[in-house]
Amino acid sequence: MKKIVYTVCSANHLAHCKTMADSFILHNPSYELYIILIDRIEGRFNLSSFNDYNIIEISQLGVPNFEIMAAQYSVIELNCAMKPFVAQWIFDKHQPAILLYIDSDTWIFSSFGSVEKSLEQYDLVITPHFTNAYPDNHLLPRERDILRSGLYNAGFIAMKPSENTFSFLNWWAEHMKAECYYNFAEGMGVDQIWINLVPLLFEKVLIDTSPGLNVAYWNLHERKISESGGKYWVNNNSPLCFLHISGYQFEHPTQISRHQTRYTVADHPILQQLFMEYATKVKSNGYVLFSSIDCAYAKKKKKSRGIMKTVNQFLKPMGIKITDS
Repeated sequence: MKKIVYTVCSANHLAHCKTMADSFILHNPSYELYIILIDRIEGRFNLSSFNDYNIIEISQLGVPNFEIMAAQYSVIELNCAMKPFVAQWIFDKHQPAILLYIDSDTWIFSSFGSVEKSLEQYDLVITPHFTNAYPDNHLLPRERDILRSGLYNAGFIAMKPSENTFSFLNWWAEHMKAECYYNFAEGMGVDQIWINLVPLLFEKVLIDTSPGLNVAYWNLHERKISESGGKYWVNNNSPLCFLHISGYQFEHPTQISRHQTRYTVADHPILQQLFMEYATKVKSNGYVLFSSIDCAYAKKKKKSRGIMKTVNQFLKPMGIKITDS
């Protein structure tokens, strides 16, 4: 049975990507791993350290209207938009029985056997950001922050081939053509906000609430990591499958994520140990080099776009609209 896991990233995230890939294959050696580079190499950097994996430039996939998307999206928006197109390409070209998508800023600690078991019954497996209410409404993230960014985390999706899955990917890809951007005032949270609709629109979708999946700053109020017998556990009884290390900055090692204010690593001492080890791995995988490389696509996206939209909303009643020159 062919099993494939893939991720997408631009060159500046390749050190994180290598760390994810190494940890995934260590615990899941039966998978083929694909890294789709939303970038162009053009002799700018060496990828010999990735020889164990399939690393492919996005231009080789023939994504329809890619140039239009690259022109309208920022780097992160473009990366997010490519997820369904890459899944379609992998299913068509390689026909895996199981296909996993995992963000490059994750760190794997155990087998995905439970997810594979779920795919015997379901076509799609997604994970919620949390399953228990936050204890307050003033520290970040708040429940309204999750509502606007998406109930489910698009950093992990498991799929198996079926008409249902292919319909989902076609639907998702269609939205990604022009509706994969950040504008919370418009209800737009890149690719992730669309996953809100998936359990309603498609069949055989499992919302997997297993505590060991997708542990991150957004669910630390309900998930405590401990170590026992050389393994890591969540809430003392669930094996830690993977950490999603979103928003962690090496220059601020005591801050779990720049996106939250609820905890420091002092509140989660195991995380302090793990994050220090993670930082060491990412740095050893070429962080200094890769993080300095500009993306060949969308590298000069205007930060003013969001401001311009806000201004145009204000001016609309007056019949005035500002556009780029």
